[in-house]
Amino acid sequence: MKLSTLAIALISSVASLNAFAQDVRLNPVNQNIETQACYTAATEGYRAAKRLIRDNGLNVESFSASLLCNDVSLRKFADLYSKKTPSEAKGIALVAKNEDIASKACLDAVSIGAEEALAKHGLEGETIICNHKEMSVFARAYSTESVVVRPFSE
Repeated sequence: MKLSTLAIALISSVASLNAFAQDVRLNPVNQNIETQACYTAATEGYRAAKRLIRDNGLNVESFSASLLCNDVSLRKFADLYSKKTPSEAKGIALVAKNEDIASKACLDAVSIGAEEALAKHGLEGETIICNHKEMSVFARAYSTESVVVRPFSE
């Protein structure tokens, strides 16, 4: 009896903790660079926070080393919260510069992979360069990002 009561209490505790973790709302208390960096890390990710720090003329490594966001490092803060606020995350739009087959293959490589894109467009064995990078490197660079692929006509 006590074991089942303990199990029910544990399950409801975990369920409420999980529900609480998904309902995080961050409100910056002021507009200083430290607060902006923490808020940007949480809402847009660590890369965006680094860009903000750099854009304000500061050294990213030394600034990040001395900054704590709610008692955790900037990187850890970004990891904790940026995944929980997908609606606030910004995406990347990739648009073909022209309508040639290589441009179409580059865009397809992001969504289906380099080998599949080459096969789809009949370019097996070819070396295709996408934005000054080899196609497979280009596709990997955007594989973890929120990417929208748009054809040339849009």
